Amino acid sequence: MNAIEAHVRWKIRLEAYINKTGEEQLDAGVVGADDQCVLGKWLHGHGDEKFGEHPLFPDLKTTHAHFHRCAGDIIRTVDAGDPEAARKLLMQGDYARYSHRIKSELARMSLELESD
Repeated sequence: MNAIEAHVRWKIRLEAYINKTGEEQLDAGVVGADDQCVLGKWLHGHGDEKFGEHPLFPDLKTTHAHFHRCAGDIIRTVDAGDPEAARKLLMQGDYARYSHRIKSELARMSLELESD
């Protein structure tokens, strides 16, 4: 559930970056990499070792990678000087779709693991 909360906060961080209301400087290369956040490190490390054979794990890992690619694209769009296009990507583009999917896949896997 902590991973879900962390991914919900990404939207807030990206909105602040788009609106220039935050002090955080985001790097598209780092944010766009799926192995740099806490969940990504877990997915590529201990989680993969322990749950890599679980039927939901590969989809979770793929969705997480797409989520971060989309977040990186938003940052690159802001950095290119087009905050309106970045806002549209955040609210209506693939980012929104993958954000929803990552939260639901995390919740589903969490529930399945708790019942095992």
